[in-house]
Amino acid sequence: MSLALKPAQAFTLTPCKDYEPAPITKGSYDGPLIDSHFHMPLPEDVGTRPILGKEVSFKYMDCVFEREGTNRAISFFAVFPEYPYQDWIDKAIFAQENYPKRFVRFLMPPGPNDVPPSVKVKKLKKMLNENTGVFQGWGEMGLYDLENRDADDYPPDAKIFQDIYPVVRNHELLVYFHPGLDQADNLANVLADNPDIHFIVHGEQIEGHIGDLMDDYPNVYFTVNDLYGDQYLLREDGTKKQFMEGLEDFEPLLETDIANWKALIEAHPNQFMWGTDRGDAVWTYDLEVGEKLAEYGRAFIAELDPAVQEKFAYKNAKRIIKDAGL
Repeated sequence: MSLALKPAQAFTLTPCKDYEPAPITKGSYDGPLIDSHFHMPLPEDVGTRPILGKEVSFKYMDCVFEREGTNRAISFFAVFPEYPYQDWIDKAIFAQENYPKRFVRFLMPPGPNDVPPSVKVKKLKKMLNENTGVFQGWGEMGLYDLENRDADDYPPDAKIFQDIYPVVRNHELLVYFHPGLDQADNLANVLADNPDIHFIVHGEQIEGHIGDLMDDYPNVYFTVNDLYGDQYLLREDGTKKQFMEGLEDFEPLLETDIANWKALIEAHPNQFMWGTDRGDAVWTYDLEVGEKLAEYGRAFIAELDPAVQEKFAYKNAKRIIKDAGL
């Protein structure tokens, strides 16, 4: 997901006042979930996604997660360097103090207009040293092609990241990448050089290589958040209506996803995780959207080998969070 500036959409969220878990369809997986890919709204109006505390609040998402049965969420807190960054980091501190068990806080500080994909090591070190213990991970960093840069410019083993990995290690952080095309070998180099750092990746650009990478590197993990029969239903130019209609009768989509993912997940039961990639449009945070995402996710999980279901749903994410010193 790019942080390039786009206008926010007008949308009224479905009220969420009842923390009672939503009913679970018979035959679906009925255990806990951890969402391993969740984008926090931005803390002020900069002409992009919904504003944290205005369109979407911590309390609202806490309620939505409780309704879904999502115990925790790996949550990306964007921190743009051209704004007073401490004001933005203070939102993560608020989450730490008020919702410490719900939001697994990742620092997501891109360079200006995503070039480079992250702030450089000096600024990142300053952010982390001034806010010790606030963040549990660094990312998501998008390394794919954008209008103003190519994937070749910033592979996972680029110098800017090589400088950052020692800082990540020092702060016991997890790393989250969305790699670009043809970066599998670069990612393999990084995984080999940093066996003590957990790297989570997602995205269609690396999907075709993830099984081979997992065969060789136990420190790589993949979030499966592009389910729904290979259709990208949470796209920013979509609508809640389109999303809900797309999943109204989801059995054909589910069959496609099982064919694409079941064998691969079961072959690497300790390295795959469920996630949603909610963000951008206000409607993607909606209560009814969240419940539908969880409903579909639970139906998918139920098709996995029973020995794998809990690992994919939450245990793999929980383990690496704990391994990172959290």
